[in-house]
Amino acid sequence: MNHAIELDDLDRELIRILELNSRMSYRKIAERLRVSPATVLVRLRKLRRKGIIKGFTVDLDPTKLGYTAQAIMLIKTEPKKMKLVANKLASLPNAVEIYEVTGEYHVLVKIWAEDQNSLAKLIDLISGIEGIRDFNIVYILKVVKEARSPL
Repeated sequence: MNHAIELDDLDRELIRILELNSRMSYRKIAERLRVSPATVLVRLRKLRRKGIIKGFTVDLDPTKLGYTAQAIMLIKTEPKKMKLVANKLASLPNAVEIYEVTGEYHVLVKIWAEDQNSLAKLIDLISGIEGIRDFNIVYILKVVKEARSPL
């Protein structure tokens, strides 16, 4: 059973605009959508009320913040330790994304570090977390695309 909330073309376009610039004024959005600012406000309230829009945020460039080394760690955990490992990772500020996943690995974590040496120290710290059985590192060379949604 699919629990997806149906969106019409106006909702989808509104979301696309906000993904590019969530600070755009309602008036500007309304101009681009060829609707009234009141329509934009009503649609935004509906999307927030239904939980489709969870909040408005900034899109940071890690390299401009001094984080020149990024990696993804694929982590295998001991049986019944996945949640413990994920919660411990969540306490690390350099762990910017954490997912419980299926397949050969149980947890995927994206990490940012200032440089290769800092990244190596962070990997050593993470690999010592209780419950981690094995891991694999994927170094990010270049970001080709980062999207918030497929809309």
